[in-house]
Amino acid sequence: MRIGIIGFGRAGRVHLDAWRAVQGVEVAVVSDPAPAVVAAARAEGLHAIADSCEVLAMPDLDAVSICVPPVDHPPLAVAALQRGLHVLCEKPLAIRGPAAMRMMQTAARTGRQLLLATKFRHVPDLLVARELIASGVIGEPLAFEIDFSSRVDMVGRWNSRRSVSGGGVIIDSGCHAFDVVGFLFGPVTCVHATRLRPAQPLAVEDSATVMVEVTKGLIGRIDLSWSHATQRETYLMVHGTEGSIDVGWRQSRVRLIGQEPRPLPVGVYDKHASHVAMMNAFLAVVSGKRRPWISPGECLRTVAAVEASYHSLRSGGWVPVDTMGVCDTPSRVRARA
Repeated sequence: MRIGIIGFGRAGRVHLDAWRAVQGVEVAVVSDPAPAVVAAARAEGLHAIADSCEVLAMPDLDAVSICVPPVDHPPLAVAALQRGLHVLCEKPLAIRGPAAMRMMQTAARTGRQLLLATKFRHVPDLLVARELIASGVIGEPLAFEIDFSSRVDMVGRWNSRRSVSGGGVIIDSGCHAFDVVGFLFGPVTCVHATRLRPAQPLAVEDSATVMVEVTKGLIGRIDLSWSHATQRETYLMVHGTEGSIDVGWRQSRVRLIGQEPRPLPVGVYDKHASHVAMMNAFLAVVSGKRRPWISPGECLRTVAAVEASYHSLRSGGWVPVDTMGVCDTPSRVRARA
């Protein structure tokens, strides 16, 4: 399979390294509008061009990785799908629900695969944690916490420009968090977002806490920050009636009441390995050998959860997650006892 990578910044580099580790795949071309990036890629021996339209017009291409800023995801994905290409799109799928819906409808109409790059669904310990939760090992889940916080200087980066990113840390890191929640427990039905005191001079939020309600009334907390280094070793904690599960960057374990903590199989988060697993899964999906790891509905729910979170920042209340992307009607905001 011949792959094109559109957008050759940080995410594009990650995709290149992962694709190179997948047998039966050739990265045929990379593109980026920045002349310096194109020149550097060519110096590495890559076929690099500036115009993404030229990538989509290549007759022998099978699929593309879309790694550009979020505002450009919908037009590029739709154009690629209409040309018969499969698409692996970086998060977030889109800034708004209607655009995400249009992308999914185009994929269905063309018969091509449009998959969201959700790396955490390919982390071995998270897969084990999901099985343990589903099988009732820790009993009935009572609460959960997700922490994606670290100090990153975002001044001058496109991620902090609302016009191209759609927002700040909520849309940037919250996409992963909402997807993890959906993967483990089911759809997020309602959110309450709070913007924390800023530590960087940005026009968007650099830190936020989002309380989420999941189907069956389960409540969890998501901490997101580009500025606060919480230094937690675990990014996911699930507490149940019979014990807890911690999934961490360097160690993961299950802690059952009355027993010694038991480590999970892998224990170490490996970003490259999770991307390689995702690329292998993408190859299997487009080859008809397995089902997609994420459904169109799950993709749309993540976009809707982000939209609802920003609505909550403005309203100060709990906001239901509307999978059609209609989250800006005041009557939809409800108070919570």
